[in-house]
Amino acid sequence: MDNGFQAVSRVATDCITVPPDETKAENMPIRVPSHMAYNDRPVWLMPEQGVALDNTKLCHDPIALPVSLPVVSARLLSGMFRITSDVPASYFDISTLFFEQDEVIYIEGGFRAFCPSGRFGSRTIPGRASYKVVGSEAAAELISLTAKRRDVAVLANSLGSLPAPIFDHAIVPARPVRGARRPGRPGRPVIRT
Repeated sequence: MDNGFQAVSRVATDCITVPPDETKAENMPIRVPSHMAYNDRPVWLMPEQGVALDNTKLCHDPIALPVSLPVVSARLLSGMFRITSDVPASYFDISTLFFEQDEVIYIEGGFRAFCPSGRFGSRTIPGRASYKVVGSEAAAELISLTAKRRDVAVLANSLGSLPAPIFDHAIVPARPVRGARRPGRPGRPVIRT
C-alpha cells in the first residue's frame, strides 16, 4: 500500500480444522459478505489477521490520534457492516504472505491487510511506512469510532480494489535524448555546406 510493489519472500499454506462444537466468535474466521465494501465475492479473514484502519476517516483531527495507520485484529470487526464470525467449512486452506519488512497490502475489495515480516528483530527501513498493532483498549476505542461513523472507507479503499497496472516493458521517456531523433519522425533535410 505505502511502499510500492514488493517481492513476496515466502508464502505459507496451511489447512485449518474447526471443531464442530466451536461456538466462541473470537476463534472463528471472519466473513465479509460480497458487495459490502467494494468486494465482488465474500472475503474470509482469520480472527487474528491484522486489518489497517484509515485514521483520516475516523475523526476530524487525525493528528490527535497517536498512530497514523493503526492495525487491529479482524475478530474485532464482527458485528459491524454485516461482518460476522462464521465457519466456511469444517476444514479449509489458508495462505499467508510474508515480506522482508512489515507491509500493508490491498486484498479483495480494497481491504488493507497487515502482513508482518515474520522475522525477529527486523527493523523498519528509513523512509518506509511502519505500522503499529494497537493494544486491546485502543483497538476497542477505534472500533467504536468506526461503528459511530458508519463509513466503510475506514476498512476498505475503493481505489485499492482496482487492478494495478504491471508493465512488462520499460517505460521510455516521452522526449528523446538531446540530439537524437525518434525513428519515423520527419526532420529538416541535411544540407551540405
